[in-house]
Amino acid sequence: MIRLNLNESAYPPLPAVAEVLHQQVLSAHRYPEFTPHGSRRVIAHHLGVSDDMVTVGAGATGVILQALQAALDQYHGVAPELVTATPTFDGFPILAQLLRMDFRGVPLDRGGGVDLDALRTSVTAATVAVIVCSPHNPTGTVVDERELHAFLTSLPDHVTVILDQAYIEFSTAAPDLHRLVALHPRLVVVRTFSKAHGLAALRVGYGVGDERLMSGIRRFEIPFAVSAPAQAAVPVALAATTALAHRVEAMRAARDRLSAQLHAIGASTIAGEGNFVYLPGADGVALGSLLGTCGVAVKTVPGHGVRITVGDTFSNARVLAALRATAATA
Repeated sequence: MIRLNLNESAYPPLPAVAEVLHQQVLSAHRYPEFTPHGSRRVIAHHLGVSDDMVTVGAGATGVILQALQAALDQYHGVAPELVTATPTFDGFPILAQLLRMDFRGVPLDRGGGVDLDALRTSVTAATVAVIVCSPHNPTGTVVDERELHAFLTSLPDHVTVILDQAYIEFSTAAPDLHRLVALHPRLVVVRTFSKAHGLAALRVGYGVGDERLMSGIRRFEIPFAVSAPAQAAVPVALAATTALAHRVEAMRAARDRLSAQLHAIGASTIAGEGNFVYLPGADGVALGSLLGTCGVAVKTVPGHGVRITVGDTFSNARVLAALRATAATA
């Protein structure tokens, strides 16, 4: 089975990162840092921000859990709510359930984009946090920077906003991180090493925001949650800017090529900026089912569409061959 359902990188770790990980095997009997102060300093330096503006956790999911815990810590009402656009990452409803929050999904717009106006009107006095994904998972659409600032400014002060940028390296429309966190003290921007860096198995991500907000979020860092291999990989991965840029450009090109080839055989896709292609509607769901019977695992969103991770050359060719064979017999 070819696995194109988890948005994993088509590439293994960069050689310099792989070498560090290999060395870490010999130290597997040793604990990592109690909390990842070293990784926090490296990430802050890379971004050009204060150490106090950063938290590090077990992947973007772990950081988002920390942010939700911190937001709940400031809430004293009943039935706290988490609001986000849906369909979305399957982990968000699970996090809400773990924290006993009501999960409120707001439908995407007709083009598969996050409807910021609808999100805004869905916020109530019980809303503890809003998650905005950009690029969005599963459609890959990107929120306009000006509209994002207006949205953030319009929200009441009691709401924490989590901007999930797991796929930001693949986007050509990344908002200015420094301006975002400077203007919006209730915003935490979350990123990961799982996607573009190809380090999904290490489980390491980080959040950036106002110092006061991040101080509260760091209170929920879990001891030893970021492994020693992950902590060793972070500085090497961040230093490999040129090699990463080449890989990202190659994945963007492969994504655009796959999208164009799907169009050529009659499939409809949404123009996204992740490392995946999204085929909306019932036709997309049907194509996803077909690929499953051909040994290609993709992510089906029932009633909405199917997401296909951009894989290596062989995997992408298998996708096209299966769909072309079906088109030829239709």
